[in-house]
Amino acid sequence: MTSTSNPPLPSPPFYPIPNINNLRDAALFPLTIPAGPIRPNILFRSADVSKLDRAGWDALHSIGVAHVFDLRSAPEVERGWASTNGEAKDVKPEWFTAMESAGVARSWAPVFGESDYSPEGLAKRYVKYMDEDVKGFVAAYEDILRSGGPAFATIFRYLVNLDVTQEKKQGALVHCSAGKDRTGMFFAILFDYLGVPRQTIAEEYHLTELGLRCIRDEVVTRLMQSPAFKNYVASQVSGRPLSNDEIAKLIADEKTGDVGEEIAFPPEALEKGRNAAIRMVGAKKASMLGALEMLDRVFGGAEKYLREYCGLSDEELAKLRRNLVVGDEEA
Repeated sequence: MTSTSNPPLPSPPFYPIPNINNLRDAALFPLTIPAGPIRPNILFRSADVSKLDRAGWDALHSIGVAHVFDLRSAPEVERGWASTNGEAKDVKPEWFTAMESAGVARSWAPVFGESDYSPEGLAKRYVKYMDEDVKGFVAAYEDILRSGGPAFATIFRYLVNLDVTQEKKQGALVHCSAGKDRTGMFFAILFDYLGVPRQTIAEEYHLTELGLRCIRDEVVTRLMQSPAFKNYVASQVSGRPLSNDEIAKLIADEKTGDVGEEIAFPPEALEKGRNAAIRMVGAKKASMLGALEMLDRVFGGAEKYLREYCGLSDEELAKLRRNLVVGDEEA
């Protein structure tokens, strides 16, 4: 649904498929390097896909998506994975069945382990995302890079093994919850390796603010009710984050619906917290430029990361470039 305050997304690169946010073909920004443009219909990105019905999956397949790569952690996936009776987790949800029926495959490639993405872990990690300084986002993105090598390698090898001479749907859709942070760092590494200018990488990343615009207020409201938000606001008021026990109590109260004794925060702290929640949903170009500088400083650059953290060989790196840069096929 569009309005004056929420106009249609630019297409390209976005695709207006219902029940999926932030869906775009990243190559249609457009992305070009001296050797040629990045190949379209291969590199899709989005937020969570679990609200898609069969018509939505058919639409995704029609634009070229053949394989979905899910970067979410186990707790995130399982919230929508259990059967309707809440017991048998091996029962496929409706969206998964619809995906298979539409001819789309899926690989689960979690960036973080279950403990890393536990509610307690999230409450601490979100403090970085809510930081007023871009250094907070950069620190959070360093965590993603340290943990994400094996997950990213799964996607890179899919791209390495493409046969771009065939006229068939081969597109990879990479997503996490919002399609912003874990997904954003995957594409940052890929595009930096391919030679896309860093300012362009940051501008493509910034498109996520448009892609999430229609749900921003909803997400901010939800964040403000979360233990992560209360942890952040408490740190602003007292100068220290909540303790593990305090966070655990907030999480337990949230799960049981027992709000208990509310933490009283002054209005100015709550307003500061709301601004922090808005920052968390944001995708500022400065955050990506800082992350790319950190990629050089901490990991030795994109190519070294692909070799050491993803395990790609010289041959695989060369084929990755040939497959994704139009005009490099014969190189």
